Amino acid sequence: MTGDDFHDRWAVGLTVACLRIVVLVSTLALGAPSQAQSPPSTQASDPRAMGWMQGFPPPADKTIRFTDPDYFSFPKLRWTVCHFRELMPTAGVDRGPGAASALPQAPEPGIDALRFTPLGGQASMSWGEAFDANHTDGLLVLHHGRVVYERYAGCLGPHTLHGAMSLTKSITGLLGEVLVAEGALDENARVGTLIPQLQDSAFGDASVRQVLDMTTTLQFSEDYADPNAEVWQHAQAGSTLPPPAGYTGPRSYYESLQQIRKGGEHGQVFGYKTPNADALGWLLARTTGKPLNELLAERIWRRIGAEREAFYTVDAIGTPFAGGGFNVTLRDLARLGQLILQQGEWQGVQLLPLAAIERIQRGGERAPFARAGYAQLPGWSYRAMWWHSGDAHGAFSARGVHGQTLWIDPVADVVIARLASHPVAANAANDPTSLPAWRAVTKHLMAQDQTPLLGGQWVIEDVAGAGVIDRTRAFLRFLADGRLVGHATCNGLRGHHTSGARGRLRLRLTGITRKRCAPALMHQEERLLALLPRVTRYRIDDSGALWLYTAAGKTLTARR
Repeated sequence: MTGDDFHDRWAVGLTVACLRIVVLVSTLALGAPSQAQSPPSTQASDPRAMGWMQGFPPPADKTIRFTDPDYFSFPKLRWTVCHFRELMPTAGVDRGPGAASALPQAPEPGIDALRFTPLGGQASMSWGEAFDANHTDGLLVLHHGRVVYERYAGCLGPHTLHGAMSLTKSITGLLGEVLVAEGALDENARVGTLIPQLQDSAFGDASVRQVLDMTTTLQFSEDYADPNAEVWQHAQAGSTLPPPAGYTGPRSYYESLQQIRKGGEHGQVFGYKTPNADALGWLLARTTGKPLNELLAERIWRRIGAEREAFYTVDAIGTPFAGGGFNVTLRDLARLGQLILQQGEWQGVQLLPLAAIERIQRGGERAPFARAGYAQLPGWSYRAMWWHSGDAHGAFSARGVHGQTLWIDPVADVVIARLASHPVAANAANDPTSLPAWRAVTKHLMAQDQTPLLGGQWVIEDVAGAGVIDRTRAFLRFLADGRLVGHATCNGLRGHHTSGARGRLRLRLTGITRKRCAPALMHQEERLLALLPRVTRYRIDDSGALWLYTAAGKTLTARR
């Protein structure tokens, strides 16, 4: 069992633990039902149909308690995923006093009827059938920043907070990459020099980058079938309940991290281990002087017009669970995805460093990931706790157990947010019906687009026949609402675009930042900015390159 199967600390029962482990292993292992029987359907397992926690008080056989060893096992988990705040201590992610940002509605009919073939299958299924098959609680699709699909089931509604599970790691990784881009956190520094308490642990001689990309090598098993696996100790450390009599182990995530030992040479193999995210959360807090929930609120949540305060579950001393404790509404999760799709820009303001988003979007090294043996994810990679597909669209995602997903397709200009309560924790159980579904809907939406070829990000390769300086950042993004955003080499730019028949195109610049760079870089930027307002038409050649033409015959070329 890989770490991707990690049932987050909650599934452990957080418990009264060791006395029950032997008995519970068969049912708690990833919350999966017995192999001898099929789990109830999404309709039959709906919390309302099951009668969980209905009444004042609810009947004894319909009551779910945090202290119950099976409170996060299927089908109870279909209620639990929406009710962690009632069950456990939490720390809020403040949304601020402002109004929620708009999510324009543009429903696209026929999405539920879209058909695709599951991975490894022969018979096709519909998008709507996949929604049910994956025990989806909510699914929202943004195309060009507009809601084209939004559907709820189970315990979830538009304003309900739902556990994001290990999708939390990607948020932690995003904040880590932001601090690296800003120079506040040195990706090459050894963790033990930044956090002396970890000097003698497995993390002591690991670099910040190795923690971010999970290429550390830890003596740490997340095999729930093994009662001696280190995951049980780490889970009990994060528990807010009083420990069993005689317990002398760690009582916080901080203490648990200090006891994890090195299992080999760092940097060779991708190893999905949740303590990496907890160690990164510690690094973020130590670097900024703020706990993770406050840092997220300050850098993102108060600035994107979130509808609701999000929250983290915390350990006994109030430490946010950086590896799986985030809870969020579906719409706010989609807003976060849109922020990342827009390269960290929100309503004309660059909230996050462009360099941080670009590094996540590029993905990581494929060789260490390939050595980890994810048979269903060939060509994938992992960077900053984000999963990169390596496909032609450069799609990347945040993933959590039981089906939590934030899928971002830069070429199709699509964000897909899903919250779910699949009976099996491992994403390997839903990937065959999820990954082709995401690609089917992006293909469909691009086909419906009036100007599909201009969507996405275009990296500039040549300006008026003079090429571009190696490793410079110059790109354009044509948004469906007529906005133009990009980077002109040194400075960000924004404006508007209008297109017409026969490749007609007009660009109008409305703003540019004022950073000064080396003379050669400024010269390239000046040539680009002089050309853009003079563009009159465009074409995309057979190689996929975008050509922009001025009336005087000057050209600019770019490529996705």
